[in-house]
Amino acid sequence: MKNILVTGASSGIGEAVSRYLSECGYRVIMVARREEQLLEIAKDMDNKPLLIPFDLTKFDEYETIFSGCRKEGMKLDGFVHCAGMGTSMPVKGIRIKEDIQAQMEINAYSFAELGRYFSSKRFSNDGGTVVAVSSMASQSCAIGHCGYAASKAALNAMVKVMAREFVRRKIRVNAIMPTYVDTPLLQGDLEDAFDLKATIEKTQALGIIEPKSIAYLVEFLISEKAKYITGALVPVTAGLL
Repeated sequence: MKNILVTGASSGIGEAVSRYLSECGYRVIMVARREEQLLEIAKDMDNKPLLIPFDLTKFDEYETIFSGCRKEGMKLDGFVHCAGMGTSMPVKGIRIKEDIQAQMEINAYSFAELGRYFSSKRFSNDGGTVVAVSSMASQSCAIGHCGYAASKAALNAMVKVMAREFVRRKIRVNAIMPTYVDTPLLQGDLEDAFDLKATIEKTQALGIIEPKSIAYLVEFLISEKAKYITGALVPVTAGLL
C-alpha cells in the first residue's frame, strides 16, 4: 500500500483527494490545522488515515510531520499539496505582509519546505510522485489577483525545478491548474461578490468544477498510468479559455 501525504486535507480539494485516494487503496496522511474536521472526515474513509494536525506556517516545525510518519513505520511514496489561500484586492490596497506574504507562505513556501523534507531518502521512497494544486490564475493574471497569481506562479516554477532535481530518484513532480472549483474558499467569494456565480457560469461554460474531478486527476498523476509525465502544468479550465 502506498503512503501519500495530503495537505489542506480538512476541506475542499484536499478532503476530496484524501477520500478518493483512500477509496483507491492508498494510505493517506492527512495534514491540516483543524483536528476536529480531520477526525470527522476519517470516520468513514476506506483505509484508516494517519492524521497530523499542523499549521503550515510553522516552518521551523516541519520535521514533526515527517518524523510522525516514520514513527508509524511509514516512508512516503508521494505528497499532494492542496493547502492554499486566496485574497482578491486591487494593487493599491495590498499590504505586503498581511496579503502577499501570507499567500506566498501557504501557496508556495510551504510546498518548497515539504519538498525539502520529501527529497530525503529518510522520509520517501524512490519512484514517488508529487502533485501541487496550482491555479489558472497564475496565467490569466486577472484584476485583483496580484498576490494570488504571483504565489501560484511561484508554485509552478518550483514544480518545474523539483521535477528536474528529483528525477534522479525517479520521482515525478507535476501541478494541476484549475479555474473555479466548488470549495469553501469560492463559496465565501460567492457570498461576498455581487453576482459572481452568474459570471462564472457564463464564462466557465462547463460549470463550476467539482473537487472530486480534481481528485481523479491527482490519482492519475500519482499512478503508473502517468509514469512518463513529469514537470507538467495541467490546465483544468471547464471551458474558461
